[in-house]
Amino acid sequence: MPEPGTLVVIYGGPSAEHEISCISARRIAETALDREWPVRLVGLTHAKQWVDAQSELVDIDMGDALESPDELLAKQPYAELSGLGDDLPPDAVVFPVLHGPFGEDGVVQGHLEALGLPYVGAGVLSSAVCMDKGIAKSVLHDNGIPVAAWRLVHRSTWSPDVMEEAIGALGLPLFVKPANLGSSIGVAKASEAAAVGDSVSSAFEFDDVVILEEFVPGRELELALMGNEDVSVTRAGEIIASREFYDFEDKYLLGKAETIAPTDLTASQLAHAQRVAAAAYRALRVEGLARVDVFLLDDDEIVVNEVNTMPGFTPISMFPMLWEAEGRAFGDVIEELVDLARARHQRRGALRTHRLT
Repeated sequence: MPEPGTLVVIYGGPSAEHEISCISARRIAETALDREWPVRLVGLTHAKQWVDAQSELVDIDMGDALESPDELLAKQPYAELSGLGDDLPPDAVVFPVLHGPFGEDGVVQGHLEALGLPYVGAGVLSSAVCMDKGIAKSVLHDNGIPVAAWRLVHRSTWSPDVMEEAIGALGLPLFVKPANLGSSIGVAKASEAAAVGDSVSSAFEFDDVVILEEFVPGRELELALMGNEDVSVTRAGEIIASREFYDFEDKYLLGKAETIAPTDLTASQLAHAQRVAAAAYRALRVEGLARVDVFLLDDDEIVVNEVNTMPGFTPISMFPMLWEAEGRAFGDVIEELVDLARARHQRRGALRTHRLT
């Protein structure tokens, strides 16, 4: 395989998942260093300021997370960068391990495209579509891929009548979710009308558009995918939540949820889940990687919950755990993602996008 080049790890970001990014980035960077790859660390603060975080490599094996770019900049004002492209080597491949809005929604991907840099993960369109749960559901539904019934509600038009119509169509209980966010932040399960109103008001703190979604009774499965034109799919993992549903606290704070990777499925159940996950990946034009979350119903049908284009890389994250269960070491997964980033960059660079003469 070709040399990986300089791995530029971007972490932090303005989203509510900033701290998760700091954990994911430390593990990626440490693994790259263990393989003797050149590594550059670039932080992004909550205020969207670029930070030279190279000093974090000195003690990278200390602690579970890199220091937040906000704290780093406060201690080292000279670390401020005027832009992401400052002094990057020509062999750079960017790993934007940014979760949630601004990092996973096509914004940073568009910036990297403008800079002409190869980067890990989905492109601009796919990132934006997958980040917006409403648009993603529409694309999946139009491609014949099963999703839970939903209603989109907007801040400017939210009213008791809109709530009543949604409850009538979806039933109770139902889930309330900000359209653009991850890690179950702002998500609530509402079992009565009053709780729906309160949950929507809370979700509007995170986004102008909120999804009301029918409750789907089924096993919560997750599958990890990698690839560009050709896609590989792992066996399914399963989440056994310790609370009413798998929320942010259950994922990252309580440590009580049970993660099974891989879980016990029949051959036909697994094959069906893998087919649906791959179909969702392709329908949403994902390249590089994704974690596809689905529900397995009692009749063995599969319903897609969401497609996450930059899943966590923390020690408890399902994406790396599933690949490790397939015999792929964490470092091998990172190496594959870098190869995929380069391959897409080369393929796209060969297209005739300029004026014909």
